[in-house]
Amino acid sequence: MPTIDINLILALFAGVILLLSLLSSLLQRVSLPGPLLALAVGVVVGPGVLGLIRIEDFGVPPARLLEEAARLTLAVGLAGVALRLPHGYWKRNRRWVLTSICLGMPLMFAIATGVLWALLGIPFLVALTLGAIITPTDPVVATPIVTGSLATKKVPANVRFNVSSESGLNDGLGYLFVLLPVLLLTSPDTAVQELLTKVLLWEILGAAAFGGILGYVLGKLFMLARSKGLMEETSYLVFLVPFALLVLGAGKLLGTDAVLAVFVAGAVFGQVISQKDEKQEDKIEDAVNRFFLLPIFIILGMALPLGEWFALGWGVPAVLLLAVLLRRALTLAILRPLLRRVHDVPQTVFLGWFGPVGVSALFYATLAERMTGNQEIFVYSTLAITLSVIVHGISTAPFSAWLHRREAARSS
Repeated sequence: MPTIDINLILALFAGVILLLSLLSSLLQRVSLPGPLLALAVGVVVGPGVLGLIRIEDFGVPPARLLEEAARLTLAVGLAGVALRLPHGYWKRNRRWVLTSICLGMPLMFAIATGVLWALLGIPFLVALTLGAIITPTDPVVATPIVTGSLATKKVPANVRFNVSSESGLNDGLGYLFVLLPVLLLTSPDTAVQELLTKVLLWEILGAAAFGGILGYVLGKLFMLARSKGLMEETSYLVFLVPFALLVLGAGKLLGTDAVLAVFVAGAVFGQVISQKDEKQEDKIEDAVNRFFLLPIFIILGMALPLGEWFALGWGVPAVLLLAVLLRRALTLAILRPLLRRVHDVPQTVFLGWFGPVGVSALFYATLAERMTGNQEIFVYSTLAITLSVIVHGISTAPFSAWLHRREAARSS
């Protein structure tokens, strides 16, 4: 298998990140966020247009490359999301957290599955798998509405923090929802038993316990090193990435849901460190997003199954987009009576719209495809991801401006 010149990869990826960083403020104002442009670059340089690079040229099986790249990207992104939340957030916002996760996730799962099964004409277990894959709200694609100059100016803090906490938790918990149909497809006789024992008790609850303990210990070590003058102020960014990768690797070695462990560890760590350190988090996460998170969308752009998409016709994209949008909007509408004291109507509408799918869906899609051998899962999932990146990406600036006007009118 031929391999591509490493210098071409370095020049392409670094050049894209550099260009998007230089134009980041302008791109936010015109509603062209980094993930959307990175995805477009991948399509252009990939076999679909110019053919400069194929994902096969990386020398790693494409499915394995996408799964591992998505897993690493998700870990770094979730660590940044968790560290963004201010001290005391979890106690003050327990109504939102419990409602959006305990009720919101099952509702989104059910709505997405129902739409896909009714309108796509695919087997129920495949629809159930796809519904689980697109259930979690992706923190990477949601970045433009929760961090950066546009978000700070236009989106209220409570909305930004609540999107962050929900997306972080449901990305990790999405593993439980995805494994349900996967186990029913691969080992139907023992699926329920395995889901309740191995997956729920060990992989999910074990991940939460492991992440919480490790996050607390690392937080205390961080504060001790800072108080003893053992760390430079600039060490915070250097600490963030190995922190995420340590929890990811150790959690996987223990056989737990390592993605959930990373978020829980980051959330606990963020509550242990001081308020002074917290002030660096938004700038740090923005830098991490540009450097670590954009390449996955370039790689995905190269791997998009464009030929299979065209063979599906125009009806399938419409159904997938409907499932992505409706699962979120309808869920927030149903839960509105429980959230009246948390968000007003404009904020609820805003939250109902911004439920993008992205890196987490890619990770779970590649995982499900590997475990079931069903390539349809990857084809449908990547199309849903692409549609979400486009629709939610181009609507970021105008929808944020709309919310800002409504909030300003209400407070005047």
